[in-house]
Amino acid sequence: MSADETLASKTQPAPSTEWELKLSQLRAANEELQRRKAEAEKDRDLFRDLYGKASSHASEVSKENNQLLERAELAEGQARDGLAMIKATYEERVRRTEQDAARWKAQYKLITERDSRVDDELRRRAALEPELRAEVQRLREKLQNLEEDYKRMESTLEGLTRDQVEETAAIATTAKASLGSSSLKSP
Repeated sequence: MSADETLASKTQPAPSTEWELKLSQLRAANEELQRRKAEAEKDRDLFRDLYGKASSHASEVSKENNQLLERAELAEGQARDGLAMIKATYEERVRRTEQDAARWKAQYKLITERDSRVDDELRRRAALEPELRAEVQRLREKLQNLEEDYKRMESTLEGLTRDQVEETAAIATTAKASLGSSSLKSP
């Protein structure tokens, strides 16, 4: 070998060493790239999983929000309709109560007026009560006297009637006897 070749061989690495070095560098770069690729794929899978979870959660939250909105609208409608219905019910109750109160007031007034008239009548009757008792007692005594007089007169009338019947019978007997004796004498 010549000096130039030696020098060239010393300054230039051997082709197989150079290739091996390049190969080891490329392999190291390849391994680094493979490792980075694996990490990137892991990150991708992680992000995909997180995105899927986030998307799923977002759709669940959106669905839940929609359900809550529907329930809120339904509750608002029920509350609005319920309040209107309750208001109408209570207004009707108030109207009926006012009518009842007016009717009871009218009855109270009527009863009070009647009571006042009855009270006046009762006071008048109460004032007349002793006089009326005395009058009733006097009339009872008079009735009793009249009943006694009636019984006496009835028995007197019976006696007179009996006496008159006996007297009439006696006269009739006497008249028959006189007639019978005169008819015997006349022929």
